[in-house]
Amino acid sequence: MTAHDPYTPPAAVVQDLPSDASRQAPFYVVSMPKLVVLFVCTLGLYQVFWFYMHWRRWKAGRNETIWPVARAIFALFYTHALARRIRATLAARGLPAHRGTAALATLYVAVTALDWGSGLAWPWISPRIPAGWIWIGEWGSLLLMPVVGACLVGLQRAANAACGDPHAHTNRRFTLANLAWSVLGVSATAWVVYMAEGVAV
Repeated sequence: MTAHDPYTPPAAVVQDLPSDASRQAPFYVVSMPKLVVLFVCTLGLYQVFWFYMHWRRWKAGRNETIWPVARAIFALFYTHALARRIRATLAARGLPAHRGTAALATLYVAVTALDWGSGLAWPWISPRIPAGWIWIGEWGSLLLMPVVGACLVGLQRAANAACGDPHAHTNRRFTLANLAWSVLGVSATAWVVYMAEGVAV
């Protein structure tokens, strides 16, 4: 029997453990496919969590008075502030600027304001709209979802780059919680469509 040399390197393959880099990043890191799937499956509700995580990451280790929950709920008023911080981080780290983040923030604010405004005004507008066009008001939010989603994707690309993880390797897999929310969102969507069809009939 050969004596074991205590200084011999281990024969087993040693794998690197997943880093905790995403939690140390200044912004929320998430892959584009995961962002799009969760946004669509939750009918856009994911954007509230998305804004919350961005502001939560930014607040960590900084002496800024920031309430992530409030900034997520009232994201309409803080989207440009988030875009400015992303651009500033890219510049401070000497990374290529993602042009268009300001325009994306403006488009997001405009579309979201239109959605909110139309929702508030709908009870007074609907009686004056021809019956054939009623569906536009009823499904207006869904019609605007692709634009909102595109804005979030553009801002997320810049945020990932600012965090040094442009391909979001640290957050590209779906968790059980992600799948649960997706199933719940799809189920809610199917129920809304079913009820709408039932009312129409």
